[in-house]
Amino acid sequence: CIKVLCPIIQTADYPINLAAIKMQTKVIERISKESLHQLLQDIIPGLLQGYDNTESSVRKASVFCLVAIYSVIGEELKPHLAQLTGSKMKLLNLYIKRAQTTNSNSSSSSDVSTHS
Repeated sequence: CIKVLCPIIQTADYPINLAAIKMQTKVIERISKESLHQLLQDIIPGLLQGYDNTESSVRKASVFCLVAIYSVIGEELKPHLAQLTGSKMKLLNLYIKRAQTTNSNSSSSSDVSTHS
């Protein structure tokens, strides 16, 4: 599935690339760490390209997809992001932190509801 989405993300124009990035994010949330590692070389270039897109929705979807990748493989994503500028890296880190906070809040709130 990801092997099909990657060329679309890299070559298609908006809104097709946006839909493909969103689909890819959903797939990444469901695959194993090992599978994701094998696909990183295919996935990352399109997302970095999307991060530079003129459409803000494509940039945002690319960031969310990178956050999804980070949530699966963690710091192992960082070497693949070497070409990002400082400001883009800061923004990505902000979204990663926000996702971690949201995940820890939602899991703790679900724990509370199951115990009541």
